[in-house]
Amino acid sequence: MDFSLSREEALFRDSVRELGERYIRPHWVDLDEGRYSLLDIIPRLAEHGLVGFTLSSKYGGSEGSFLMAAIAAEELAYADPSLAVPVYFLLETAWPFIVQRYAKDSVKEEVLPRLTKGEAWIGIASTEPQGGSDVAGERTEAKFMNGKWVLTGEKNMVTGVSIALKLPYGGGFVTIVRTGPVEARHRAITTMLFMVKRNGVVNTGFETRDYEEWGRRGIPTGYLRLNGAPVDPDFVLGEVNGGFKIAMEGFDIARTLIGAAAIGTARWMLDQGREWIKNRVVFGKPIASYQSISFKYAELSARLEAARLMVYKAAWLTDRFYRGEGSISILDIANVGAMAKILAVELAIDVGLEVMKWFGGISYFKETPIARALLGALSYYVGAEGTQNIMRLIIARNIIGREVE
Repeated sequence: MDFSLSREEALFRDSVRELGERYIRPHWVDLDEGRYSLLDIIPRLAEHGLVGFTLSSKYGGSEGSFLMAAIAAEELAYADPSLAVPVYFLLETAWPFIVQRYAKDSVKEEVLPRLTKGEAWIGIASTEPQGGSDVAGERTEAKFMNGKWVLTGEKNMVTGVSIALKLPYGGGFVTIVRTGPVEARHRAITTMLFMVKRNGVVNTGFETRDYEEWGRRGIPTGYLRLNGAPVDPDFVLGEVNGGFKIAMEGFDIARTLIGAAAIGTARWMLDQGREWIKNRVVFGKPIASYQSISFKYAELSARLEAARLMVYKAAWLTDRFYRGEGSISILDIANVGAMAKILAVELAIDVGLEVMKWFGGISYFKETPIARALLGALSYYVGAEGTQNIMRLIIARNIIGREVE
């Protein structure tokens, strides 16, 4: 068992770190304040092969491993601890990979090369107003009419619609819809790539608006109301009524990368805290000399190492699964992805709260940006790819059995 990175992985980490230092870190606060745009960063990421990172070179992808994707997500989050840039990266790593696995060749050949150039977007449209965790209970309907699938319903908390509308090609969303009766639950779920804009032409039958968020404001999230929105039959992913497992597979991948991003922002906050406690003098001594501070720093550092190992294991197992090595199943990937998200996201929240206490009252003001990072991590603590309790439910079901419900 070797815990070191390979030479290739270490060089890759260093290159992403340098990219972050040069082109992201100087702008992350302005990005969060709306004075800088993600559209200015996407071309840089595309130039470095980080858009659609795990895709085949046939479509312009880097054919990167998921372990390397986790390394990149952590480094991008260290450069932008508000998490806007790493969230873009992980979305454009996980969901285009699902499109590559399940879309028709004609769709892949049209959309994916534009995505890897930074000209298109592929996201996920799952959450609905009544809730997001019960994917089998989705209510958005798709009916086949006059040679098209027609979508009716509402998707909530959809990240990137306004960005897709601004990109030259446009983009779409892996959209979870119902193609059968509600009583059929997961057996009537289909995934489709609903294009809001295709080849520069905006689709019909939908309306959207971005929300005003508390944190992670450099990447927009809003609603997507579908009122007769058309989808070409070729844009169905996999089989009709076979989309539940496809959607779950995408979430499993994304959760590991979310864990990696949470590690990056936690590491950044902990580094800010270390410098503060070493230099902040109270009662004639640096506050790091007080055990109530130094012991907590030591505990959080240990948890950071443990969470990173869990994230790396999840990414390593994912790579082995897709290479067909060993007896690893998709349930194994679901387990480790959920574990990675639990450990890393909850660590980031605990680090943010503790470091803010070390800074004291000044941490409450924008001049000290710790709270920006904490609010970014909070978006994944309260939801996004599943709440923390849903992660616990996934693990309990798979390890103990469904009788835990």
